[in-house]
Amino acid sequence: SRSPRGPPARRCTASSRAPAMAPKKSPAGAARERSRSPQPAGPPGLVALLLGLERRPDRRQRCEEMLSKEVPWLKTEFFRATDGKLDAIPDSEVSQTWNTKNNSLYGAYEDVVDKDGKVLHTAAEFSDPGVDYKFSPGERGCAHSHYRMWQRVAQGAQPMLILEDDVQLVFERSSGGMSSGASFTERLHLGMAEASKKQADVLYLGWSGHRDGNFKHMKASRGKKNRLIRKAEYVWTTVAYVLWPEGAKKLLAAAQPMNQPVDNFMAWEAREGRLAAFVLLDEGDTDDTWSGGIVTQLDFTGDSDIKKSDGGDQGHDPTEYLAALGA
Repeated sequence: SRSPRGPPARRCTASSRAPAMAPKKSPAGAARERSRSPQPAGPPGLVALLLGLERRPDRRQRCEEMLSKEVPWLKTEFFRATDGKLDAIPDSEVSQTWNTKNNSLYGAYEDVVDKDGKVLHTAAEFSDPGVDYKFSPGERGCAHSHYRMWQRVAQGAQPMLILEDDVQLVFERSSGGMSSGASFTERLHLGMAEASKKQADVLYLGWSGHRDGNFKHMKASRGKKNRLIRKAEYVWTTVAYVLWPEGAKKLLAAAQPMNQPVDNFMAWEAREGRLAAFVLLDEGDTDDTWSGGIVTQLDFTGDSDIKKSDGGDQGHDPTEYLAALGA
Protein backbone atom coordinates (compact mmCIF):
# COMPACT_ATOMS: atom_id res chain seq x y z
CA SER A 1 0.00 0.00 0.00
CA ARG A 2 1.19 3.45 -0.49
CA SER A 3 0.25 7.02 -0.03
CA PRO A 4 -2.01 7.74 -1.75
CA ARG A 5 -1.70 4.39 -3.45
CA GLY A 6 -0.68 1.98 -0.73
CA PRO A 7 1.44 1.48 2.40
CA PRO A 8 5.12 2.18 1.91
CA ALA A 9 7.82 -0.41 1.75
CA ARG A 10 7.59 -2.50 4.84
CA ARG A 11 9.67 -5.37 6.00
CA CYS A 12 6.97 -7.84 5.09
CA THR A 13 3.74 -5.96 4.75
CA ALA A 14 3.10 -6.37 1.10
CA SER A 15 0.27 -4.02 0.32
CA SER A 16 -0.06 -2.07 -2.82
CA ARG A 17 -1.41 1.35 -3.37
CA ALA A 18 -3.09 2.37 -0.17
CA PRO A 19 -2.57 5.42 1.99
CA ALA A 20 0.21 4.94 4.45
CA MET A 21 -0.30 3.58 7.91
CA ALA A 22 2.42 5.60 9.57
CA PRO A 23 0.95 9.12 9.88
CA LYS A 24 -1.36 8.24 12.76
CA LYS A 25 1.40 7.73 15.25
CA SER A 26 5.16 7.49 15.35
CA PRO A 27 7.32 4.89 17.07
CA ALA A 28 8.78 6.04 20.35
CA GLY A 29 12.43 6.97 20.61
CA ALA A 30 14.82 4.64 22.35
CA ALA A 31 14.50 6.41 25.67
CA ARG A 32 10.71 6.48 25.60
CA GLU A 33 10.53 2.87 24.47
CA ARG A 34 11.00 1.68 28.02
CA SER A 35 7.48 1.49 29.38
CA ARG A 36 7.17 0.79 33.09
CA SER A 37 3.50 -0.17 33.12
CA PRO A 38 2.42 -3.19 35.17
CA GLN A 39 2.13 -6.32 33.08
CA PRO A 40 -1.35 -7.86 32.89
CA ALA A 41 -1.97 -11.40 31.73
CA GLY A 42 -2.74 -11.89 28.05
CA PRO A 43 -5.36 -14.03 26.32
CA PRO A 44 -4.89 -17.59 27.64
CA GLY A 45 -2.90 -19.87 25.38
CA LEU A 46 -2.26 -17.31 22.66
CA VAL A 47 0.90 -18.04 20.66
CA ALA A 48 2.57 -15.59 18.27
CA LEU A 49 4.44 -16.43 15.09
CA LEU A 50 7.16 -13.82 14.55
CA LEU A 51 7.94 -13.57 10.84
CA GLY A 52 11.38 -12.56 9.68
CA LEU A 53 14.13 -13.30 7.19
CA GLU A 54 17.07 -15.32 8.44
CA ARG A 55 19.41 -12.81 6.81
CA ARG A 56 18.02 -10.00 9.00
CA PRO A 57 18.93 -11.10 12.56
CA ASP A 58 19.04 -7.43 13.57
CA ARG A 59 15.32 -7.07 13.04
CA ARG A 60 14.55 -10.30 14.86
CA GLN A 61 16.68 -9.30 17.85
CA ARG A 62 15.04 -5.89 18.19
CA CYS A 63 11.57 -7.35 18.01
CA GLU A 64 12.21 -10.26 20.38
CA GLU A 65 13.75 -7.91 22.95
CA MET A 66 10.76 -5.56 22.73
CA LEU A 67 8.25 -8.39 23.06
CA SER A 68 10.14 -9.91 25.99
CA LYS A 69 10.08 -6.59 27.81
CA GLU A 70 6.59 -5.40 26.91
CA VAL A 71 4.59 -8.65 26.73
CA PRO A 72 6.52 -11.30 28.69
CA TRP A 73 3.34 -13.42 28.88
CA LEU A 74 3.31 -13.91 25.09
CA LYS A 75 4.81 -17.17 23.85
CA THR A 76 6.56 -16.33 20.59
CA GLU A 77 8.00 -18.61 17.91
CA PHE A 78 10.29 -17.33 15.19
CA PHE A 79 8.88 -18.22 11.77
CA ARG A 80 11.43 -18.20 8.97
CA ALA A 81 10.13 -16.07 6.11
CA THR A 82 10.24 -17.34 2.55
CA ASP A 83 13.08 -15.46 0.86
CA GLY A 84 11.74 -14.42 -2.53
CA LYS A 85 15.29 -14.00 -3.82
CA LEU A 86 16.46 -17.47 -2.80
CA ASP A 87 13.61 -19.88 -2.14
CA ALA A 88 11.49 -21.76 -4.66
CA ILE A 89 7.82 -20.73 -4.43
CA PRO A 90 5.20 -22.99 -6.07
CA ASP A 91 3.10 -21.22 -8.69
CA SER A 92 0.14 -23.18 -7.31
CA GLU A 93 0.47 -21.26 -4.04
CA VAL A 94 1.47 -17.75 -5.17
CA SER A 95 1.07 -16.63 -8.76
CA GLN A 96 3.83 -14.92 -10.73
CA THR A 97 1.66 -11.90 -11.66
CA TRP A 98 -1.21 -9.86 -10.28
CA ASN A 99 -3.71 -7.38 -11.71
CA THR A 100 -4.53 -3.95 -10.25
CA LYS A 101 -8.27 -3.92 -11.07
CA ASN A 102 -9.53 -4.99 -7.64
CA ASN A 103 -7.14 -2.82 -5.67
CA SER A 104 -7.95 0.22 -7.82
CA LEU A 105 -11.40 0.36 -6.23
CA TYR A 106 -9.66 1.54 -3.06
CA GLY A 107 -6.14 2.70 -3.93
CA ALA A 108 -5.35 5.64 -6.21
CA TYR A 109 -3.27 5.11 -9.34
CA GLU A 110 -1.61 7.62 -11.65
CA ASP A 111 -0.40 7.53 -15.25
CA VAL A 112 2.77 5.48 -15.59
CA VAL A 113 5.36 6.80 -18.03
CA ASP A 114 8.69 5.49 -19.27
CA LYS A 115 12.01 7.30 -18.99
CA ASP A 116 11.20 9.30 -22.12
CA GLY A 117 7.83 10.45 -20.81
CA LYS A 118 5.78 8.11 -22.98
CA VAL A 119 2.58 7.00 -21.24
CA LEU A 120 2.68 3.23 -20.75
CA HIS A 121 -0.59 3.00 -18.82
CA THR A 122 -3.14 5.68 -18.04
CA ALA A 123 -4.65 5.97 -14.57
CA ALA A 124 -7.94 4.70 -15.99
CA GLU A 125 -6.32 1.49 -17.25
CA PHE A 126 -5.43 0.49 -13.69
CA SER A 127 -9.17 0.16 -13.05
CA ASP A 128 -10.29 -1.27 -16.39
CA PRO A 129 -9.04 -3.69 -17.56
CA GLY A 130 -6.39 -3.45 -14.85
CA VAL A 131 -2.62 -3.51 -15.26
CA ASP A 132 -0.67 -6.73 -14.89
CA TYR A 133 2.43 -6.68 -12.72
CA LYS A 134 4.93 -9.34 -11.85
CA PHE A 135 5.33 -9.71 -8.10
CA SER A 136 8.66 -8.35 -6.94
CA PRO A 137 10.74 -11.06 -5.23
CA GLY A 138 10.07 -9.49 -1.85
CA GLU A 139 6.31 -9.26 -2.43
CA ARG A 140 6.12 -12.86 -3.56
CA GLY A 141 8.24 -14.08 -0.66
CA CYS A 142 6.07 -12.14 1.78
CA ALA A 143 2.87 -13.56 0.29
CA HIS A 144 4.24 -17.09 0.51
CA SER A 145 5.36 -16.54 4.09
CA HIS A 146 1.83 -15.66 5.12
CA TYR A 147 0.47 -18.59 3.10
CA ARG A 148 2.69 -20.92 5.12
CA MET A 149 1.60 -19.32 8.39
CA TRP A 150 -2.03 -19.81 7.36
CA GLN A 151 -1.23 -23.49 6.91
CA ARG A 152 0.17 -23.57 10.44
CA VAL A 153 -2.91 -21.90 11.92
CA ALA A 154 -5.28 -24.14 9.95
CA GLN A 155 -3.69 -27.22 11.51
CA GLY A 156 -4.55 -26.08 15.05
CA ALA A 157 -7.68 -25.48 17.08
CA GLN A 158 -6.89 -22.04 18.52
CA PRO A 159 -6.30 -18.58 17.04
CA MET A 160 -2.71 -17.44 16.60
CA LEU A 161 -1.13 -14.01 16.53
CA ILE A 162 0.80 -13.21 13.34
CA LEU A 163 3.54 -10.62 13.80
CA GLU A 164 6.04 -9.20 11.33
CA ASP A 165 9.40 -8.21 12.70
CA ASP A 166 8.89 -4.47 12.26
CA VAL A 167 5.92 -4.42 14.63
CA GLN A 168 6.11 -1.73 17.33
CA LEU A 169 4.11 -1.74 20.56
CA VAL A 170 5.34 1.55 22.02
CA PHE A 171 4.20 4.70 20.23
CA GLU A 172 2.36 7.98 20.68
CA ARG A 173 -1.35 7.19 20.90
CA SER A 174 -4.10 9.15 19.20
CA SER A 175 -5.67 9.71 22.62
CA GLY A 176 -2.43 11.11 23.99
CA GLY A 177 0.35 9.51 25.99
CA MET A 178 2.36 6.45 25.13
CA SER A 179 1.18 2.95 24.43
CA SER A 180 2.85 0.04 26.18
CA GLY A 181 2.75 -3.69 26.56
CA ALA A 182 0.14 -3.20 29.25
CA SER A 183 -2.19 -1.18 27.02
CA PHE A 184 -1.59 -3.61 24.16
CA THR A 185 -2.48 -6.58 26.35
CA GLU A 186 -5.60 -5.01 27.80
CA ARG A 187 -6.94 -3.94 24.41
CA LEU A 188 -6.04 -7.25 22.77
CA HIS A 189 -7.84 -9.21 25.49
CA LEU A 190 -11.02 -7.14 25.11
CA GLY A 191 -10.84 -7.12 21.31
CA MET A 192 -10.41 -10.87 20.96
CA ALA A 193 -13.38 -11.45 23.24
CA GLU A 194 -15.54 -9.17 21.07
CA ALA A 195 -14.23 -10.74 17.87
CA SER A 196 -15.03 -14.24 19.13
CA LYS A 197 -18.61 -13.18 19.80
CA LYS A 198 -18.88 -12.17 16.15
CA GLN A 199 -17.22 -15.39 14.94
CA ALA A 200 -14.36 -13.43 13.41
CA ASP A 201 -11.88 -15.00 11.05
CA VAL A 202 -9.32 -12.20 11.30
CA LEU A 203 -8.71 -9.33 13.72
CA TYR A 204 -6.26 -6.70 12.46
CA LEU A 205 -4.23 -5.14 15.29
CA GLY A 206 -2.68 -2.52 12.99
CA TRP A 207 -4.44 -1.29 9.85
CA SER A 208 -5.06 1.45 7.36
CA GLY A 209 -8.00 1.85 5.03
CA HIS A 210 -11.74 1.39 4.98
CA ARG A 211 -13.80 -0.12 7.81
CA ASP A 212 -17.09 0.54 9.59
CA GLY A 213 -17.17 4.24 10.33
CA ASN A 214 -15.22 4.90 7.15
CA PHE A 215 -16.72 2.60 4.53
CA LYS A 216 -16.12 3.42 0.88
CA HIS A 217 -18.55 1.16 -0.97
CA MET A 218 -20.29 -0.74 1.81
CA LYS A 219 -23.25 0.68 3.72
CA ALA A 220 -22.97 1.02 7.47
CA SER A 221 -25.57 -0.63 9.65
CA ARG A 222 -27.64 1.57 11.91
CA GLY A 223 -27.28 1.65 15.65
CA LYS A 224 -24.53 2.18 18.18
CA LYS A 225 -21.01 1.46 16.98
CA ASN A 226 -18.78 -1.03 18.76
CA ARG A 227 -16.08 0.83 20.66
CA LEU A 228 -13.52 -1.97 20.35
CA ILE A 229 -13.76 -3.57 16.92
CA ARG A 230 -15.22 -2.62 13.54
CA LYS A 231 -16.02 -4.63 10.43
CA ALA A 232 -13.28 -4.30 7.81
CA GLU A 233 -14.22 -3.40 4.26
CA TYR A 234 -10.76 -3.14 2.68
CA VAL A 235 -7.70 -2.50 4.84
CA TRP A 236 -4.01 -2.74 4.14
CA THR A 237 -1.02 -3.94 6.16
CA THR A 238 -0.27 -7.32 7.68
CA VAL A 239 2.09 -6.19 10.42
CA ALA A 240 -0.03 -7.81 13.16
CA TYR A 241 -3.25 -9.79 13.06
CA VAL A 242 -5.00 -12.54 14.96
CA LEU A 243 -6.09 -15.40 12.71
CA TRP A 244 -8.59 -18.09 13.67
CA PRO A 245 -8.29 -21.60 12.16
CA GLU A 246 -11.52 -21.23 10.19
CA GLY A 247 -10.22 -18.00 8.70
CA ALA A 248 -6.93 -19.65 7.78
CA LYS A 249 -8.82 -22.43 5.99
CA LYS A 250 -10.89 -19.87 4.07
CA LEU A 251 -7.77 -18.00 2.96
CA LEU A 252 -6.03 -21.17 1.85
CA ALA A 253 -9.10 -22.29 -0.09
CA ALA A 254 -9.18 -18.94 -1.90
CA ALA A 255 -5.42 -18.83 -2.53
CA GLN A 256 -5.25 -21.28 -5.41
CA PRO A 257 -3.03 -19.49 -6.08
CA MET A 258 -2.78 -16.20 -4.18
CA ASN A 259 -3.07 -13.68 -7.00
CA GLN A 260 -2.50 -10.37 -5.19
CA PRO A 261 0.06 -9.03 -2.73
CA VAL A 262 -0.97 -10.58 0.57
CA ASP A 263 -2.74 -7.66 2.21
CA ASN A 264 -4.61 -6.84 -0.99
CA PHE A 265 -5.61 -10.49 -1.18
CA MET A 266 -6.91 -10.61 2.38
CA ALA A 267 -8.66 -7.26 1.95
CA TRP A 268 -10.47 -8.46 -1.17
CA GLU A 269 -11.68 -11.63 0.52
CA ALA A 270 -13.11 -9.47 3.31
CA ARG A 271 -14.63 -7.02 0.84
CA GLU A 272 -16.36 -9.87 -1.00
CA GLY A 273 -17.83 -11.22 2.24
CA ARG A 274 -15.84 -14.45 2.20
CA LEU A 275 -13.71 -13.52 5.23
CA ALA A 276 -15.12 -12.16 8.50
CA ALA A 277 -12.48 -9.50 9.11
CA PHE A 278 -12.46 -6.83 11.82
CA VAL A 279 -10.08 -4.09 12.93
CA LEU A 280 -9.20 -3.45 16.56
CA LEU A 281 -9.48 0.17 17.66
CA ASP A 282 -7.09 1.84 20.05
CA GLU A 283 -8.28 4.47 22.47
CA GLY A 284 -8.57 7.66 20.45
CA ASP A 285 -9.26 5.97 17.11
CA THR A 286 -12.32 7.64 15.60
CA ASP A 287 -14.26 7.47 12.36
CA ASP A 288 -11.79 10.02 10.97
CA THR A 289 -8.80 7.77 11.75
CA TRP A 290 -7.30 6.44 8.53
CA SER A 291 -4.74 4.16 10.16
CA GLY A 292 -5.05 2.88 13.68
CA GLY A 293 -4.93 -0.05 16.01
CA ILE A 294 -2.79 -1.10 18.96
CA VAL A 295 0.48 -1.47 17.02
CA THR A 296 2.41 0.53 14.47
CA GLN A 297 5.50 -0.17 12.38
CA LEU A 298 9.02 0.72 13.40
CA ASP A 299 10.26 2.23 10.15
CA PHE A 300 7.41 2.38 7.70
CA THR A 301 9.30 3.70 4.68
CA GLY A 302 13.00 3.46 5.38
CA ASP A 303 14.02 -0.13 6.06
CA SER A 304 12.41 -2.77 3.90
CA ASP A 305 13.39 -5.86 1.95
CA ILE A 306 10.34 -5.53 -0.27
CA LYS A 307 10.05 -3.54 -3.47
CA LYS A 308 6.52 -2.54 -4.41
CA SER A 309 5.87 -3.78 -7.90
CA ASP A 310 3.42 -0.98 -8.67
CA GLY A 311 5.58 1.79 -7.24
CA GLY A 312 4.36 2.85 -3.85
CA ASP A 313 4.86 6.04 -1.93
CA GLN A 314 8.43 5.01 -1.20
CA GLY A 315 9.21 5.95 -4.78
CA HIS A 316 9.84 2.55 -6.31
CA ASP A 317 9.86 2.42 -10.09
CA PRO A 318 6.29 1.55 -11.24
CA THR A 319 7.62 0.31 -14.59
CA GLU A 320 10.23 -2.18 -13.35
CA TYR A 321 7.81 -5.05 -12.81
CA LEU A 322 5.26 -4.36 -15.53
CA ALA A 323 4.38 -7.78 -16.94
CA ALA A 324 3.90 -6.39 -20.46
CA LEU A 325 7.53 -5.24 -20.48
CA GLY A 326 8.74 -8.73 -19.65
CA ALA A 327 9.99 -7.75 -16.23
